[in-house]
Amino acid sequence: MNKKRKKKTNKEKIYTATFIILALIFFTFYIAPWNFITEIRYDKKWPYQDQTSGSYSGDYDGIDISRHQGKIRWDELKKNTHIQFIYIKATEGLTLNDPCYEENIKNARKHGFKVGSYHFLSKGSLGELQFLHFHHVINKSEQDLRPVIDAEDDGTFGWSRSQIQSHLKGFIRACEMIYGVQPIIYCSASYYKDYLSPEFDEYLHFIASYSGKPVLPGEPTYDIWQFSRKGRIPGIWNWVDLNRFAEGMNVEEILWHK
Repeated sequence: MNKKRKKKTNKEKIYTATFIILALIFFTFYIAPWNFITEIRYDKKWPYQDQTSGSYSGDYDGIDISRHQGKIRWDELKKNTHIQFIYIKATEGLTLNDPCYEENIKNARKHGFKVGSYHFLSKGSLGELQFLHFHHVINKSEQDLRPVIDAEDDGTFGWSRSQIQSHLKGFIRACEMIYGVQPIIYCSASYYKDYLSPEFDEYLHFIASYSGKPVLPGEPTYDIWQFSRKGRIPGIWNWVDLNRFAEGMNVEEILWHK
């Protein structure tokens, strides 16, 4: 599915380049935020038994995982023929790292999955600076899929619509400047309607909707649909998010380098 992209003006390009350069210099030499990065305390052996119930889920194209899935049995997950992609939580805000990120991405790649990383947008710092945190944690060479920026009420509560858009655009500008690729925007259908429409119509949309297919205002449609928060699949002992591609979409369309 092709999305129309707005052409950047020279003024916007100069602004973006100047901001990123100054931010990198300031943070590298004066603050060095990675010295303050923290990982949530986590028991690497959890969960000790299956936390789910019922039969295994079917008919999905990908999953997204974080510390909430706990210890994953990768040899068993590898046998799952549904999974075309896995998105893995890397960072949150300016200082938080997911404690399972490194292990998850290493094992996902080792077992042959197409993988990408996502950042959870959180109030309290500029979007550009949150991107620098994300950039510091992930390794570009380990990424098969475009980055995802996750915007949710839990993270941006207290920001106005204009503030949300400003920080989200800051993250996206920085991502385009450093990586030369647009991130995919994840949010719920209602969040998109309330805060992002129509200013972010030209991007790829990863939309959560648990009562039916997402319907977005205006012309845009979803590209990936997160249709369940309670997927049950072999190899994961806790509930997991399940995702499907929109008609006409496939994993080739979300690759970092096509």
